[in-house]
Amino acid sequence: MKLLPKFALLSIGVAAVPLAIAGYSSIRVSQAALREAIEGHEVLLARQISEYVSSQLGNLRATMAVETRILDLTRVGTSLPADEALRKFLHLVYHQSDDFSVVALLDKSGKPVVPSAYQSVAPRNDSYGVHDLLSEEDAARLPGLVPVERTLREGSAVGPILLAGDERTPHVVLAVRYDGPGEDGTRIIAAAASLRRTADHLASLSTNDRDVLLLDREGRVIVSGRSIGPPSLVAKRFPGQRRPGLPENWFVAEYESGGHDVIGAYVPAPVFMLGVVVERWVDSALRPARRLGWTTAYWVGVAAFVAALVGAALARSLSSRVGSLLRGSHDIAAGKLDTRLEVSSDDELGELAKSFNAMVSSLSAARSEITQHAAQIMEWNENLEQRVQEKTRELRDAQDLLLRSRALAAIGSLGAGVAHEINNPLTGVLGLAQLALADLAKDHPARAMVQDLEKEALRIQGIVANLLRLSQRQSREGLRVLNIATILDDAIELCGSQNLASAKVELVKRVAEASPPVRGNALQLQAAFIQLIQNAVAAMDEGGTLTIETTLPEETLLRVRFSDTGRGIKPEHLSRIFDPFFTTKAQRTDTGIGLSVVHKIIEDHGGTIRVESTVGSGTTFWVTLPVDQPKSHLA
Repeated sequence: MKLLPKFALLSIGVAAVPLAIAGYSSIRVSQAALREAIEGHEVLLARQISEYVSSQLGNLRATMAVETRILDLTRVGTSLPADEALRKFLHLVYHQSDDFSVVALLDKSGKPVVPSAYQSVAPRNDSYGVHDLLSEEDAARLPGLVPVERTLREGSAVGPILLAGDERTPHVVLAVRYDGPGEDGTRIIAAAASLRRTADHLASLSTNDRDVLLLDREGRVIVSGRSIGPPSLVAKRFPGQRRPGLPENWFVAEYESGGHDVIGAYVPAPVFMLGVVVERWVDSALRPARRLGWTTAYWVGVAAFVAALVGAALARSLSSRVGSLLRGSHDIAAGKLDTRLEVSSDDELGELAKSFNAMVSSLSAARSEITQHAAQIMEWNENLEQRVQEKTRELRDAQDLLLRSRALAAIGSLGAGVAHEINNPLTGVLGLAQLALADLAKDHPARAMVQDLEKEALRIQGIVANLLRLSQRQSREGLRVLNIATILDDAIELCGSQNLASAKVELVKRVAEASPPVRGNALQLQAAFIQLIQNAVAAMDEGGTLTIETTLPEETLLRVRFSDTGRGIKPEHLSRIFDPFFTTKAQRTDTGIGLSVVHKIIEDHGGTIRVESTVGSGTTFWVTLPVDQPKSHLA
């Protein structure tokens, strides 16, 4: 084969074949990565929706359980109040949430004690809430759907789905047991909770190529984010499902639904016997990867055409000059060592002839130089890899701090709005409880219950105060110059040396008295340090050593280290310890907001807080604060 077709084929092979292989590989990799990312996103979305539905229904069931205590307070002696008072009680429970469409009070046999509370016509006063309107027939169906035996046995239960109202809105039947005095004092408070808000939420999450479904215990579709009108109640069948019903475990699979191939993610809400399905069309999800395939095919064709033209032109130009180089190499191969290649031009081929003549003499020097360069490159690669790891770790820490700050800011915004709504009724409840305590005799049977009410109201008041603290940002203008050693001494004194000794905790303090000053709020920093000390003491169940040390990592930074020898924090919990309301403690009074408040205080002072922990060895917190820089008189 002549040089011309060889160069053409070689150019096509060198340019087009690797490009085609790389394009095909990138398509497969991108499709797999895109599919994996989509599946993970759909599973995460399904989990969030499942948690949302469980939280919404759990709050409604908790509201019903709390109302049983009010019913217990209203009884006279060993008897429940009259029917009129019971009807008022049912209306009180009914108006606790707009999601309640009907509330009933049943006896142990499941028969209504008094007429149920519901609305058949819209109220004139907006203060009555926006409840679903039900007919008398729909309200009468509730007692027959209540799982009476299970409610009496377990204290609470969830019944089947009830379609009620003009729009046939799906409702979840919830039931809570009330243990009254005497053998016949047991009652059941049942309610039909509307899923209207849930349906609106699923509709907001659905798109043209994504549908979000809510299934009942029989696997039927009761809410669809893309459907308009009453639910279809069609049973959902998944690939590999042998019998109809709600699957027990979560999964993600690809199957056909509604005439489209979809990627479906299923997550159950087992407490309320519901399931959430998020379906995404495969065609829409993988459209970017398919577009990449057509683009790759186009450029492979362009590259092959250009390579053929370039190869043909280059072959014509080089064939004659390569022939002379070929004849010279044949002479050298025949043993004519006095043969030298003639340098007839100053271009690349002429340089090739010169290089051929000097090849033997320069080979050793070139090899030595290549070895030296290789060693330098290896050293550069090691330094570069180390710097990349350091920068990656710094970037990850900065990202974690930003995400944590956004989470605390969101909780703070929520707390600021919720606190006002809670404080007003809470003040009334606390005041009424304290007035009742003042009027009740010490031996009155209801006194202990009212004291519990006062205690829990004070606990709610403390939680609201912490939420307000998360929502408030410290003004930099109100900060003063402080000595961190004094703040630490005050915090240790408030924690109590006797308390530390009784907990068998040895305190090791390495705090320089002449520490550089910081600008801040003494009470807030003191509260943050007290929280860290108390957490360290609580982590050392059988005693240990608490070390408090100050250092200067930089000229403008002051760092305080709190290190204990306690049980440590599990790796899966370490990234969430600053999350509001996250706690691993068994005490019921612990709200999991302490470290969130500490993080907020340190952040308001322009500092950072970092934690490292090993299970069984202990935990260390580093609090880094900026040193106060005095301003010059010219500033």
